Amino acid sequence: MGGVTDLSSRYGTSKRPRWFWPAVAAVGITLGVAFAAWVGFQKDPVTGRLWGYEVLDDNLVAVKLDVIRPDPLAVQCTVYAQSEDHSIVGEKTVDIPASPREKVRVEIDIETQSRAVNGVLRTCVPAD
Repeated sequence: MGGVTDLSSRYGTSKRPRWFWPAVAAVGITLGVAFAAWVGFQKDPVTGRLWGYEVLDDNLVAVKLDVIRPDPLAVQCTVYAQSEDHSIVGEKTVDIPASPREKVRVEIDIETQSRAVNGVLRTCVPAD
C-alpha cells in the first residue's frame, strides 16, 4: 500500500477569506432586522377586536366588536360562529359606515344553522 495522497494537492482548494461567512451572516441579520422594523412600524388603517359574544339560542349568536380606525373610514367586518366541533355554522359580513369617532363598538347578530358555542372575528378591512 502506498503513501497517503494529500487531496488538496490532487484537487486544489478554493479558499474563501475568513471574513466571508461572518459578513454573509451580518448582512442577513441586518436585512431581517430592517424588515421586522418596517413591518412593525406600519400603521394599520383598521383594527378590529372581538369584545365579546353571546349565544342567544340554537340559531342566533350576538358578536360585539370594537372597530378602531384613525381616519373616518368605512369598514367591512366579517364574523362567524362555530359549533362545538369547530365547524362554521354561520357567517356574516357587515358594512360599518365612516364615523368621526376613532373607536366604535358594533353588535352583529349571526344566524346559525345549528347551535354555536362561540363567535369569532375573521377580518375588519377598509371598505371598497
